[in-house]
Amino acid sequence: MDKYRIIVAHPGQQHSYRLASALNRYGCLFSYITTVYNKKNGFIVKVLSLFISKDNKKRLEKRRCDKIDDKQLIQYNSLSGLILLLLNRVDYSRKIYYWWNKKVADSFGRKVAEYAVNMNADAVIMYDTNAKSCFEYLKEANPKILRIMDMSAANRSFVKHVYEEDMIRNPHWAEILRHEKRFLWDYSLEDYDEEIRIADFFLAASNVVKHSIEYSGRSGSDVWVVPYGVDSRTYSPPMKETGGAVRFLFVGAVRQMKGISYLLEAFEKVNPKTAQLEIVGDCLIPERLQHKDASNIKYFGYLLPEKVIERYKNADVFVFPSLCDGFGLAALEAMASGLPVICSDNSGVADLIQDGVNGFVVKTGDSEMLKDRIVWFTEHRDRMKEMKHAALETGRNYSWEKYEENIKRTIIEMIQRKYRNG
Repeated sequence: MDKYRIIVAHPGQQHSYRLASALNRYGCLFSYITTVYNKKNGFIVKVLSLFISKDNKKRLEKRRCDKIDDKQLIQYNSLSGLILLLLNRVDYSRKIYYWWNKKVADSFGRKVAEYAVNMNADAVIMYDTNAKSCFEYLKEANPKILRIMDMSAANRSFVKHVYEEDMIRNPHWAEILRHEKRFLWDYSLEDYDEEIRIADFFLAASNVVKHSIEYSGRSGSDVWVVPYGVDSRTYSPPMKETGGAVRFLFVGAVRQMKGISYLLEAFEKVNPKTAQLEIVGDCLIPERLQHKDASNIKYFGYLLPEKVIERYKNADVFVFPSLCDGFGLAALEAMASGLPVICSDNSGVADLIQDGVNGFVVKTGDSEMLKDRIVWFTEHRDRMKEMKHAALETGRNYSWEKYEENIKRTIIEMIQRKYRNG
């Protein structure tokens, strides 16, 4: 691979370590830029760790990537980033958090852009909701530097549109959904639309994300879909036959935006002797709507990752009825654990599903169709082993190693296309 000068920048983290590591592996990561980072000899994080809780200390310690040399690491707005992390945990209204987040993103992005211009970089990769100030500066100061936006989630204008459709379809849950994502209505989305307009190209986690970019007026030819991966060695339990009710599993924040009302409604119509549902994740819906009195529904609450793996091992089928999800790593983890997946067509993991082979794709917000697929599994136990093997094979095929290879190829294509077009 040609030694391009590529900068990866994220004021937070997301999966940026994965992307930066992939580029570094092929010798073209010029710098990785962030706010809070646990450098080997970093002073701020070490001092701060003396005054924070054990859980928060662990979070800070994870803010590093061993596949990136500290010499390639640049930090801007470190103190501001630490304040943002604190606000994320204490500002329940989110008002101060969103205000401060924008200030940090704007300042951080401009500094990244100034650095990229000074270093004569070939490309800057930034992340959705954080790229506007950086891309505006680059477009004005040096438009030859390729502006790439990496998007793991669907564009917020598209998400708002999807949620508003659900509010009409399901008015009983409308206020709950609005409360879950109230910033979509309380704040202007213009900055997010603008960063989409001024980006050159896009890395999208799925076709759902690609469609959301097209929704904002960009051509699909400017979008490369690069799905994420999973460490299948972590999620490879032995295949085992089970008797009794088919065990369905949901993992994620228990919210309406994850389609929880449709899942609960579907299980209302299923014979409890033939199907059981386990729900893992923080429950953020009113208790009166949780159906806790149902004999075939069990809530586990939040579980540590190693405990979630145990739930995968004890399940038969994974259910992911999200209203709009850019990818859905939990669903891929489930497949790597040998679980067929029932997912909505508005979830990115639908790209990986072959109906009747490794799972089923259902229409978003259609509890009746969801119920039919749940019942299908209870009536076709003889197909379970075959589908589990197919799901496991899918999980193995979507590795982080494959992600790295796809990223390498994709970035080369983007830079070469930019050069061809001048």
